[in-house]
Amino acid sequence: MGIIAAATHLPTGIAVAADGTPQPSARNPAQLKRLLDEMDERGSQAWSVPRKDGEFLHLMIKATRAKSVLELGTSQGFSAIWMGLALEETGGRLTTIEIDTERHNEARRNVNQAGLSQRITLIKGDAHAQITKLEGPFDFVFMDADKEGQVDYFKKLYPKKLPPGGMIAVHNAIRQANAMNDYLGMIRKHPDFDTVTVSATMDDGFCLSYRHRGA
Repeated sequence: MGIIAAATHLPTGIAVAADGTPQPSARNPAQLKRLLDEMDERGSQAWSVPRKDGEFLHLMIKATRAKSVLELGTSQGFSAIWMGLALEETGGRLTTIEIDTERHNEARRNVNQAGLSQRITLIKGDAHAQITKLEGPFDFVFMDADKEGQVDYFKKLYPKKLPPGGMIAVHNAIRQANAMNDYLGMIRKHPDFDTVTVSATMDDGFCLSYRHRGA
């Protein structure tokens, strides 16, 4: 298991002009920080990722230059905002799916407050059904919904909706490994993927799988 210590500065907003040139957005950094701090404080109650994991996702989106991102399990929108902020640099978009109406509505409010409503598409529904309606492909997928459903999600994404060079990040791969044992066993042996487990919190972490470009 790899261990990664997160140390990410709060991102400032970046918009992309028609010619692809990054442009400063009108987002208020103090308001954004206040929102993220408030969401972080109630993170465990809202089933959100810890802040360090949000920062890790933010870094991964930038590092992979992802432009088409899918999230399964929006919760209050904390991870979606971190990824959405990174997508402002890459010029990409995020589609995120949440089955619970209350959490979906809260996430929509938070995304709007973060100034990311044009960057993030929020879908209310069962991700198992909604995936089949999405065209894709997605070059980065973050799965943080029902742990027992990971294999089904994978089968609906691979191979057509997760192209070569694409990456899957599955949350809670340490603390809830038993609940997704079938997925972890499958993906670690899959010939088309390189897979590692990493932690930014030194407590829980991600199962990261990269699809070979020759696959």
